[in-house]
Amino acid sequence: MKKELCKTGIAGLDKMLKGGLPKGSISTISGPTGSGKSTLALQFLVNGAQKYGETGLYVAIEESQELIYRHMDYTGWNIEQLERSKQLLFLDYPAHEVDQFRSQNNAIGELVETMGITRIVIDSIMPIALLFSDEDERKRGFLEIISNMRKWKATSLIVAEESPTPSSTLPRTNYGIEALSDGWIHLNYRIGKKEDRKRGIEVLKMKGSNHVMKRFPLEMTNSGINVKVK
Repeated sequence: MKKELCKTGIAGLDKMLKGGLPKGSISTISGPTGSGKSTLALQFLVNGAQKYGETGLYVAIEESQELIYRHMDYTGWNIEQLERSKQLLFLDYPAHEVDQFRSQNNAIGELVETMGITRIVIDSIMPIALLFSDEDERKRGFLEIISNMRKWKATSLIVAEESPTPSSTLPRTNYGIEALSDGWIHLNYRIGKKEDRKRGIEVLKMKGSNHVMKRFPLEMTNSGINVKVK
């Protein structure tokens, strides 16, 4: 049986994914600071609304909605208009309330059901990870959160921070959420021939998908992220 796919709307990334993300999957978007994680995540929601008529939810834990508007002012996105038409919803989640993610009956689940949300972004996992006193407790907490998210039946992206690692080694996010999610899209930097930093993207994991196992160049343009797949 052929799986249904959720297109990201980023042409190069969808080629890497052989059509898109599996519908209902939960994927980690990781990379060092400034690599484009939040831009990619929000572009996934904007494209969902503008190209495919899907309602998206952006759960902002680190940055306020005002800052997101300021930092994501890309040509053609029309975020405020999408929000007015309820095609894109923002939820500023206070850091002191993130423990509610572990609750089966939390506000996000109710919002997903009542608004018909099919795409979700959690940005980022760090404030949730800091709730736990040690790695074992954090893993149990993450498993509870992933289990609750699956009940929403939306295609979801979780933004995760990571520290730079040597290019010869497999990266790892700071809190290990990638081991529990269905997919893992990794953004990174490499030093170019002229000693300039070159952004790149690779799909390290995507359950149920014969994705391309190769790193491709990623560019930040005035209209968002562009992935160059030859």
